[in-house]
Amino acid sequence: MNQRLTLLALHLTAVVGPRRLKSIKSVFPSNLSDVFGITEDQLAELENWTPASAKKVLSFKDPQERAEQEIQRAESKGIDVLIEGDDSFPKVFENIYDPPFVLWKIGNYLPEDENAIAVIGCRRPSAYGKQAALKLGEDIAKAGYTVVSGLARGIDSIAHQGALKFSKGRTIAFLGSGLLNMYPPENKKLASEIASRGAVFSEYPLFSKPLAMHFPQRNRLISGSSKGVLVVEANKDSGSFITVDHAIDQGKPVFAVPGPIHQKQSEGAHALIQQGAKLVTGVEDIFHEIQDVHAQTIFKSRAVFVPLSEEKLSNEEKTILDHLAYTPVHIDILARMAGIQPRRLNELLLSLELQGFVHQAPGHCYFKV
Repeated sequence: MNQRLTLLALHLTAVVGPRRLKSIKSVFPSNLSDVFGITEDQLAELENWTPASAKKVLSFKDPQERAEQEIQRAESKGIDVLIEGDDSFPKVFENIYDPPFVLWKIGNYLPEDENAIAVIGCRRPSAYGKQAALKLGEDIAKAGYTVVSGLARGIDSIAHQGALKFSKGRTIAFLGSGLLNMYPPENKKLASEIASRGAVFSEYPLFSKPLAMHFPQRNRLISGSSKGVLVVEANKDSGSFITVDHAIDQGKPVFAVPGPIHQKQSEGAHALIQQGAKLVTGVEDIFHEIQDVHAQTIFKSRAVFVPLSEEKLSNEEKTILDHLAYTPVHIDILARMAGIQPRRLNELLLSLELQGFVHQAPGHCYFKV
């Protein structure tokens, strides 16, 4: 069995990760497949190994056939199996701790995708967080950078969508499940859109379940593939902090978006800022910190902002805007503050939304754009 198939077979055993692979390489540097010919006791003696893990590997039947079947199955679904040593294997992971040695991919990963910013956050963002993630995702793409995230519900998905809003935007997703067991399932369409202008990766075999232990592991790939990590919104116990820890270990800068002080979703970002994360109010802050003048120039050339004019609005519409802020206000409260009947207020809000002045949030709430 050649080195490539051996690496895949070892990965398919589900007990060989980067650390155990490293110990195998130290003993069999020229022919990894020799590991399948030693005894369980010999394998268990290696660093990071246990009798149980040794037994599972050496009881793995027909490793070459299993590896070939996985490649054939992937190819039939338009999925690439990238294995350490392949020319197409992302070089961005070469210098991170515990680098992956097998990746499944749909879409295309290009050399320019190494210029990337990871955008992460909570799964239940506020309307403010959604707006910030969408805008920052789009602006990062406009600066010629790729948006990297985890395709999770909430901020991750919105950041991907923001990148896709820009016609030339690129985005990369890393999953915590197999590519043929998409999680969350409602993001299948978004995954397809990402693959059309980027790539969706998984470190797990095609039908792998979204096990809880997978997500902390995949987070090192999100940070490892990026020049820096941006946290938009996060609770204090958010999984985003795992990605942040990986970023710090990898020597990557951490950025955070400040939010309303009364919102629970702001607590994590504010804690990071207090600990030294770069406060971000726009993409210029990111590219200033990483000293990429070229990206700043590209963004300025593409982000031609034409301010909306309120001159042509009716007095009623102007009154509504005077009573709206950048945090959502319930329509009943807005009606009382503006002194406008609910039915008429609905008509005016629809007009303002179509003109791009306001946005509707869940629960019949509105905020100024």
